[in-house]
Amino acid sequence: MIRVKICAIQDEKELETAVHAGADAVGFLVGQKYPSGDFILPERAGRLAGMLPPFVTPVLVTHLTDPQEIIELIDRTMITTLQLHGGSTPEQIQPVREYLDQMGKIIVAMHVGDRLPGEELIHASAYEEFVDAFLLDTFDPVSGKVGGTGKTHNWKISSEFVRSSGKRVILAGGLNTENLEKAIQSVQPFGVDVNTSLRPLG
Repeated sequence: MIRVKICAIQDEKELETAVHAGADAVGFLVGQKYPSGDFILPERAGRLAGMLPPFVTPVLVTHLTDPQEIIELIDRTMITTLQLHGGSTPEQIQPVREYLDQMGKIIVAMHVGDRLPGEELIHASAYEEFVDAFLLDTFDPVSGKVGGTGKTHNWKISSEFVRSSGKRVILAGGLNTENLEKAIQSVQPFGVDVNTSLRPLG
């Protein structure tokens, strides 16, 4: 069964809509470095996360890479599932992994399109001992966005990544009601992550 995460939740209405739609997880974007209009303050993320019913997982999505800054976000929001979108190195993730121990999960985004085909797997291998899953998203060289682009990437590369990775893989990047079924059939991911295509929610 494919898991579904709806990302960039900003207020109560969007949260309620995502939950009623059957989302398995919802993402709150906190700690911005790259262009995006989807980010909210840590206090709001923590408050919204506290409103979730059982069995819907809150996910803290951030561009931050400094371990101490990320740990501070965890403490301020009380959200212990992380999605790191800023290009953190394995060395930067290690202290966050140690802080979370087994009580939290770490998802690292790989941006398909900013490397040559095949390099994603080589790059990801250095992270495997510290993370629980990878998320494959689209890199947009025009806007500089590393997520929330509304654009798909080469699903053939993503499919190879899924088959070869030792971790679960979540597919993101331009997914919508028209292409979602084909994306799942092509890539066979553990889950999917949708954002821009659902604006406005509700």
